[in-house]
Amino acid sequence: MRLARTRREAQLYLDLVSCECGGLGLRAWGEAVRFEDGTAGWRYAGRCEACGRDREFVFRGPAIAQDASGRDRVVYGLGERASELLDPAQWLWAAERYAAAVPAEIDSLPEKDRVTARGWLMAAVAAIGEVEKFRGRDGIPPEAFWTGPGRAWYEREPYAFQTGRLAELRRGYERRLRAMRGEAPARMSGARAARVAGENRIRRAWAERYGIDDEEWVEGGATGADRRSPTAEQRAELTRALREAAGQDVVTGLSLADPLAGLAAFRQLIGEVESRWANDIAGRDLRIALARAACHTWLVAAGISDDGWRDELWNDRVWQVPRDAAPAAATVWEMVRAARAAVAGVDGGEGYRA
Repeated sequence: MRLARTRREAQLYLDLVSCECGGLGLRAWGEAVRFEDGTAGWRYAGRCEACGRDREFVFRGPAIAQDASGRDRVVYGLGERASELLDPAQWLWAAERYAAAVPAEIDSLPEKDRVTARGWLMAAVAAIGEVEKFRGRDGIPPEAFWTGPGRAWYEREPYAFQTGRLAELRRGYERRLRAMRGEAPARMSGARAARVAGENRIRRAWAERYGIDDEEWVEGGATGADRRSPTAEQRAELTRALREAAGQDVVTGLSLADPLAGLAAFRQLIGEVESRWANDIAGRDLRIALARAACHTWLVAAGISDDGWRDELWNDRVWQVPRDAAPAAATVWEMVRAARAAVAGVDGGEGYRA
């Protein structure tokens, strides 16, 4: 069973792997699963949009959760481990299609479309980074390709997978992405413009503090050896600073003003515990029990009834909770912080810091 490092990688695989009929596109629903050996994974099932054939895919998940995509970056997989789902040609194809979907005149786009375009460019940068994870001494070796179309592309255009060409392509995508990080356009509201300008100041101060060459680095694109790239700790510091300035939870990036976001953060905590300690059943159950105890203590102390949203919380449907049934956002986030502290206490205070 092949590894899907993130849900985003699994979804891209579903989009790119054709049905027996040759059609692409699968309307699938996914669910987290637990295998007999305790390993976490995902199951996706749906129907081919072309022929209606039922299709099902099951992937094993990583020992430690890697779903780290957010507003400022797209992540298909953390670290330098190459994909087991998609070969270099599939990643390059995806990168080029994402980039091609972005209009040349980005400044003329409405703000909503600019957000979409920025997401496509971040996905293109991340996909090129995934291609580069396969590289050898002089480029991508032929044995890295396992799909028929991928091998054919490599045989036809081996230069497309040379280290220099990939780096040049990535830098081009990054330049387009950087162009969208300038000062706020006049069409933005005053509040939005101030927020964007504030984010840019935080980024500039961070880049100067660590000597990061901002002309050669953007979020999600720190994969090349030919530039001064930030460390994982430095990237995490920037992310936390940006989230704090935006009124977001620094751990998840969810809004501190939204009670449903707080409930979602609590469920994310439970999900991370399930994934991270999948092979340590006793350790997993202890941490989940501590998190649930923190939630129960909060309910009792605050005199809150969870009758209106208990089922949604424990069945991963928190965004379906009626807002008039949810507790106040501030108190929900107090519970989240207490649950994180309880789980972190098992590990001497490491992790889950709010």
